[in-house]
Amino acid sequence: MNTAFILLAQTKGGAILEILLLLIVAAIIGYTTAWLFYKSLYKKRLKEIESDKHHLDNRIINLNGEIAGLLKSLDDKDDEMERYILEDLALHKHLIDYNRIGVATSEEKDDLTMISGIGPIIERRLNYLGIYTFRQISRFTPQDIEVINDSIVYFSGRIDRDEWVAQAIELVHSEEHKNSLFKRISERKNRIPFDRLGKATREEADDLTLISGIGGWIRTKLNVLEIYTFRQISNFTQDDITVVTEAIEYFPGRIERDEWIYQAAEFVRIASDKASLLKRIRERKDRIIYDRLGVAHRFRANNLTLINGLGSWVEERLNVLDIYTFEQISKLTHADIETITEVLEIIPGRIEKDNWVGQAIELAKKAASEKNNLTVPGN
Repeated sequence: MNTAFILLAQTKGGAILEILLLLIVAAIIGYTTAWLFYKSLYKKRLKEIESDKHHLDNRIINLNGEIAGLLKSLDDKDDEMERYILEDLALHKHLIDYNRIGVATSEEKDDLTMISGIGPIIERRLNYLGIYTFRQISRFTPQDIEVINDSIVYFSGRIDRDEWVAQAIELVHSEEHKNSLFKRISERKNRIPFDRLGKATREEADDLTLISGIGGWIRTKLNVLEIYTFRQISNFTQDDITVVTEAIEYFPGRIERDEWIYQAAEFVRIASDKASLLKRIRERKDRIIYDRLGVAHRFRANNLTLINGLGSWVEERLNVLDIYTFEQISKLTHADIETITEVLEIIPGRIEKDNWVGQAIELAKKAASEKNNLTVPGN
């Protein structure tokens, strides 16, 4: 009996063990089969994904090539337009009274970019007109300004707005006069609250001419006052603006109008890398819906700074997006505003707060009315 029980127990134990072994083997086989099956599926899917990725990479390369081609085409068009403008300047030279403003040669050339509002392109156009010196510009009359404004295809009213003549008069003065001016400015340094603005040295100087509204001459006067950096200007208060305006004998209201503080704060934020910011903006042009806003060209540009709250620095960025006119801005939708705010990297809500669209609508109407008034009846 005991023997039979033992044999039965052994038989049951062996059977259980055998069953367990079979289950384990079955599980291993099942797991292996499933693993191989899914591996084959994933491998196939992985190949498809890799193929798609390769296709997309090629597409990206092709699109980058197309973008590069389009950018080159745009640059070529700009160059072509610039050549056209320069060639056209010769047709306007007879309108300028050189007997009064004086004749100059390239050998007598002043650095006209010292004047706020004159960059390399405008300087080149002025040179094509035979205008090389501060003395010539200092003698401009309103009639000269109108002729030259039309000749160099510049923003209407900007020569007056940037006060080229007044700046040129200062730059024409003798070295003795300039040294006297610099001495007066230096004596006013004790009015500047450097404990709040921060102190800086010439070695730490930023290129303040990156701020729209500051030319080489204004930068020189600021440096005499020991204002060298964007950070110092970004810390200006209204009282500081008044003190600095008087100290450098500058035009009242210009610092506020040209938004020095706002521009300086942005340069501090982007680590002074204006070129990189403009490059980023240029790369985002495809996000702008020109079909709705319309296409405009630089030589037909409006003076967008007539829109309150839109300073020279923002205008420069809008121009990079090929937005040049009141009419384009008047067509901005809420979605456009969100896109442009992000693309230009400006403060969210600023466009709505300053009512760019409403102002642009009125300015576009005014511009159209002035254009119609200039049209001769019957033509």
